[in-house]
Amino acid sequence: MSFDLYFYKRKDSTITEQDIAEYLSQNLPFNNSEHTKQWCYENPETGVYFLIHWNEINNDPEYIKSFDSFEEFKYLNFSFSINFYRPTFFGIEIFPVIEKFINSLELHVLDPQDENDPNNPHKFPSGYFQEQWTRHNNGVTLDSFEKFKFEYLPLEISNYLWLYQYHRQDLQTILGDNIFVTGFFVLKNKEDGKLYTACVWPQHIPIILPQVDYLIVQKKYSKLFKKFEASGVIPYKSIINEFKNYFETFEYIVPNLKLLKPANANKIEKQFNALKLGKAVPDFGTIIPLDRFVNVSSN
Repeated sequence: MSFDLYFYKRKDSTITEQDIAEYLSQNLPFNNSEHTKQWCYENPETGVYFLIHWNEINNDPEYIKSFDSFEEFKYLNFSFSINFYRPTFFGIEIFPVIEKFINSLELHVLDPQDENDPNNPHKFPSGYFQEQWTRHNNGVTLDSFEKFKFEYLPLEISNYLWLYQYHRQDLQTILGDNIFVTGFFVLKNKEDGKLYTACVWPQHIPIILPQVDYLIVQKKYSKLFKKFEASGVIPYKSIINEFKNYFETFEYIVPNLKLLKPANANKIEKQFNALKLGKAVPDFGTIIPLDRFVNVSSN
């Protein structure tokens, strides 16, 4: 099940289908499609994706009646598609990209999901598609929650995860190569079946931490001429409390970031290696992909 939009021009416009194809090839971020008539936006940091298709001309009379029989508008044979059953941040990331595409090429849109006029192309206000997709997404997700056994993560946590992941590469640029900008995991706990957020902290290295439920601590040290490696989950709050004199708050568009600078990282080796580890990740739970949970629940 998907949310689809179809793109049009006014009949007096000089824009061509080739113009649209060139715009998308030159301007659409994260396009990983090798197909000449398909553009696939897929952000490796956030897991967000959508498709734009350059459709073949269809001369079926019924198709023409539905899509290309308007007095003022010409169908450009391009369409957009995003799946339902996704976390809300999919819409937050996607629709500003689609609005920029529409506005840059002065396109009009046929929106079959529109409650007001689903049968004619229009110009829509900023934020309209995002609000509409979010509302429909929540509705169909709730209707099918038990059937598909969705995993649930609260909206506030999910959006924070997305905001951090969306800006992670920018953070790395700001902080430089000497600071590890860790990434988010979502883990489903084997004991209670709930989802928890986590990130990795290896070998007490300098790091910036988002606010998560758990840290996956990775130790690697020598003792009595022997080398040891171990890893396990530890509650984030325990780590911050243990090293409160070494982490500092980092002000950024993503709130609640904690920074451990190289000078302080060098001071905590013994304290870090003395940490009591919890369960290893495979014993704690399983990793849930970022497009495999939702923000509404029937419970």
